[in-house]
Amino acid sequence: MAEVLDLEEKRLEKLAPRELAGHLMMLPVKKRLDFILRRADAKSVVAALGVHDFYFSVQEIGPDDSLPFLALADVEQLNHLFDLEWWEKDGLQASNAIAWLGRLERASEHNLLAWLYTADFELLVALFKKWIRVAVAEEDVDPMEARDQLPPNTVDDVYFWETLYPQYEELLTRVLNLLFDVNQGFYRELMNHVIWRGDSVMEEEAYHFHRARLEDDSIPDFYEALEIYRSISPGEIVAVEKTPDSTGEDASAPSFALALVPEGEILGKTLAAIEDPALLHMLQFELASLANKVVVADRLSPGSPAALRDAVAKAAAYVNLGLELVASGDGETATRALGSVYLEHLFRLAHARIARVRTRFDRIVRSGWLSQWPEGIKCLDREWMEQAELLLAKTPMLLRRRPGNASASEGDYIRTREDLKRAGRFVRTIERLSVPYAALRPQPGTIEKDLLPDSQIPGLADVTLGAMILTAAGQFLLNREWTPQPIPISRWPVLFPLVQPAALRKIIVDWVRTLPVEGSGNSPVMDYVDSILNVYAEEIRAFSETNLPEPRVAGFFLFTNR
Repeated sequence: MAEVLDLEEKRLEKLAPRELAGHLMMLPVKKRLDFILRRADAKSVVAALGVHDFYFSVQEIGPDDSLPFLALADVEQLNHLFDLEWWEKDGLQASNAIAWLGRLERASEHNLLAWLYTADFELLVALFKKWIRVAVAEEDVDPMEARDQLPPNTVDDVYFWETLYPQYEELLTRVLNLLFDVNQGFYRELMNHVIWRGDSVMEEEAYHFHRARLEDDSIPDFYEALEIYRSISPGEIVAVEKTPDSTGEDASAPSFALALVPEGEILGKTLAAIEDPALLHMLQFELASLANKVVVADRLSPGSPAALRDAVAKAAAYVNLGLELVASGDGETATRALGSVYLEHLFRLAHARIARVRTRFDRIVRSGWLSQWPEGIKCLDREWMEQAELLLAKTPMLLRRRPGNASASEGDYIRTREDLKRAGRFVRTIERLSVPYAALRPQPGTIEKDLLPDSQIPGLADVTLGAMILTAAGQFLLNREWTPQPIPISRWPVLFPLVQPAALRKIIVDWVRTLPVEGSGNSPVMDYVDSILNVYAEEIRAFSETNLPEPRVAGFFLFTNR
């Protein structure tokens, strides 16, 4: 395996910077940086990275470890980084800006000076107005006397200033000295504007240039980004002929999004099979643009590597689902679709289908049987409640088993047609549970009053539908009455031998058969019950009639002292 990796690295070392850029984003960020620094043409390699890939690399490695990237960056890359790090909505974040300026100075004074002289003048004025307070010495006042009334710092005995960020006073002194030494006219113009121009005017002008750059880099404003959540039907998707647009093949395609697409799904497989470099180039831009829109529309932090990865993962998942829906799982059809359908349309198609499932479930929660229980979805048993919470989240998800760990689950995006079916089956099951809930006729107030305070289920927030069904089965075995009212704890020694998993299941199956049958029948009810009985069977495996589990810590039945 090591030999294969060595061969791959040797192959990459022979590539020109432009050819190498896309491959670099497949490497872990520290290895990516080490690989770049080993190259004699390291600056050219970094310059070949698109601004999106450069920004993603800086965020992955972390701001304080990013100095080598900053030292090798060009002005366009720095502008993109600062546009994303220095602004929150339409407001400049002065403390973030000065911290990044300090990192740039430590990384490369040459790059700092290059950025200062190419940055928007309005931006520099707006920043320095937030960083320092400036005053001018009057011409007819003795300089030595004037110093007593003026701010403490000066470069030329004309403009005196004090910092509003004392911890960065040395940095600001070095920056202003550097500007004065290189171009005194520029320095004086800057200081005059800091004194005389209005704060809001300069920040507003700087924002217009900032917004224009982001639009050029396919980062939309909030309302434009929301378009990705406008529903679209398959009939509205129109085939187009994808041809290189204004980005052209000369622009560095953002590779970070493509590098995070799962290889085993239809999107990853289809992308890997594309041989047309121009088409692949466009798809890279499309996917990165989608991820950017997700960041903006979902109000994620662009400065968080985890948020960027989540945005790419969501974009890739939805495009994958949309591609499966359009191609019906066929690889050749999927390949043609990527060449003739905008990825944003695939994303919107997937979103529309997922939203349909979520809306149906939301209706059950808000006005269906779950709305009748005081604690809402907490009435669902643990794994079912976790899935319910994920489906109701801002981005609906599925509860998925972690690879290599069958006992652990985590939320994951709905990314395939099978996932969509799973979500639909979940909703149908919860819908169908209205039948046993109605048959139980639970009285929350009475149940809560009778619950054993020091038991595993001491209050309504802990009462689940599963516990009510098992309790009703226990009541039937003891009293021939199907009711979810708590069982006297004194009857536990009598009850436990009767509620072994197989016997308990038979009692519940017989009861379910008496329930009204509608639509899909009562099999979803038994799917729910069986999931609870499986956990129950595992929990009581070690106990017997002579070795009873402690009823107070058994979270399957409702108990009372009465």
